[in-house]
Amino acid sequence: MKETTNFDDFSVKKAISLAKTFAKDAYTKELGVVLSVAFRDIRNLPALKFNQNEPIPLKEYVKKWVARYLSGYNGRPSKRQGKKSQTKPDPAVKLILRTRREDIDDNFADTLEKGHSIMMTIEGMVGNLLEEYLATILHPYGWYCCWGSTIDAVDFCKEDGSLLQVKTSSNSENSSSIRVRNGTEIRKWFRRFSNKANKFNWVALNEIIGRDIFSEENSEREFRDFITRTIRENPGCIYTPEKCHIEDVQMELL
Repeated sequence: MKETTNFDDFSVKKAISLAKTFAKDAYTKELGVVLSVAFRDIRNLPALKFNQNEPIPLKEYVKKWVARYLSGYNGRPSKRQGKKSQTKPDPAVKLILRTRREDIDDNFADTLEKGHSIMMTIEGMVGNLLEEYLATILHPYGWYCCWGSTIDAVDFCKEDGSLLQVKTSSNSENSSSIRVRNGTEIRKWFRRFSNKANKFNWVALNEIIGRDIFSEENSEREFRDFITRTIRENPGCIYTPEKCHIEDVQMELL
């Protein structure tokens, strides 16, 4: 939210009380910590479609905030059911490919288009899987996941107000997020170097969290093991067509 945004009552204590009422049995210590940290700086709070030019009713805001948090938590990869993407392919893409490579027929161009759509869906899931994996690893050390993007541009926080933003790749960092809020720097970490094959950044996370628990040798393998286990236990977390056989066609695109 904007720094100039006003609430009809900006009380952390009241926000926690309201959260307990709305969450009921789903209220947890972790939810309370994330909410408390979010309210330390108004810029932490997601807008949630409220009009920031008018005083925002705290009760209604917390109700939406709790719903967003619980939806994010209950929709984590190990629990969610994937849905078919409603995004339709741009026909200009296939036109460009076929114009550039006239030896590619319509059938193969269609195969590439469908395969690209599936891979884009899967690529979008990597960040969600990384978030859930780190949530299980970092939780014992007091780092709690801000499920549902309930702190703006922040993925994990600690009770002391520490903030951490996590990205899957070095070229997907959010440079637009405010680096310092309430005197606390938003620490940033990415998993892989986008311009280097099989080069990962797990060790850098040790310095950020103040623990020596990640290693160059094992952490990426352990993350991939988590991915495999999660998808085998909940294959429906990613939507794929029932029939998605792709012919084994080998070609080199120039």
